Amino acid sequence: MKRFFIYFMVTFIIFSQFVFVSCKKDAPKKVPFSIRIIDDWRFNYRRSIIIMSLKANGNWESQVRQEGQFSKVVEKKGSQRGTWKLEKDNKYLLISVNSGDDFELDWKVGNEYKYKIESLDEKNLILLKEDSGKKITWIRMRAKKKVKKSDGGGTLITTRRIDVSPIIVNLKKRSPYSTDRYVCVKYHIIEKLEKPVAKIKEGSLYKPLAPDIREKILLYLSSLKYKEINKFEKVKKATKAIKNIISPYFNGLLKEFVVDNIIIAGSKGSIEEFIIQYPEQMVRFGLKPATKPPPAKDTKKK
Repeated sequence: MKRFFIYFMVTFIIFSQFVFVSCKKDAPKKVPFSIRIIDDWRFNYRRSIIIMSLKANGNWESQVRQEGQFSKVVEKKGSQRGTWKLEKDNKYLLISVNSGDDFELDWKVGNEYKYKIESLDEKNLILLKEDSGKKITWIRMRAKKKVKKSDGGGTLITTRRIDVSPIIVNLKKRSPYSTDRYVCVKYHIIEKLEKPVAKIKEGSLYKPLAPDIREKILLYLSSLKYKEINKFEKVKKATKAIKNIISPYFNGLLKEFVVDNIIIAGSKGSIEEFIIQYPEQMVRFGLKPATKPPPAKDTKKK
């Protein structure tokens, strides 16, 4: 009887381990938290819309689009850059601000900010400020599409981004004596992939904009008067019109046409403030990127 009991227990243990290993092997792979948090996030703060891009290399960058009094588009813009990291088993998000402007979110250059992560899903990233406990909800710019279990699990890549280089054009005047005004704008396009893929080569999610499409955008913007684009509602209307104009070039694959940054400028200084945000484009607009002065020579005799 004793031998039978020992034999039964050994058999039960071996069988249990076999079942455990089999179940573990068949379980779908879970995407790491540090990967799921990498994306473009939007946060509405008072009259501002702040876009935060968390990058895989540990860097982040943000920009602000601000609505002025009476819903007019104003010239005040800002951007920031820095680094981010997760702490204490993904319970906290640490944001370090390395460069940029000071704007309404109260992130100051040179400071670090610690947030407790309350939750993260396919739509929202909810953070709690460490000092006050105030809740901040970041909204994912593009919800990810899940793959069915029969497809092998994971996340499908269904879109790619096309950046439109900054555009600066004269707005149409009411009369020859009207004030010169310029629209300074930066767009990007989200294009659907013909076939969703699980993996894609680095860099192939982005592609340049065709010259013909850029020309269509320029022509449309230059046909507008100041009063047709001086409010956020009118900017949305113009953006929708441009999307309709360029849509035929994408054979039904154009998903989004997005305004990244826009100001209505009435002076050269305002135009420079806009283009300084894109140093790689400064030469194209006749501006030279700021260079550091040469080091002072040591005049002391050795």
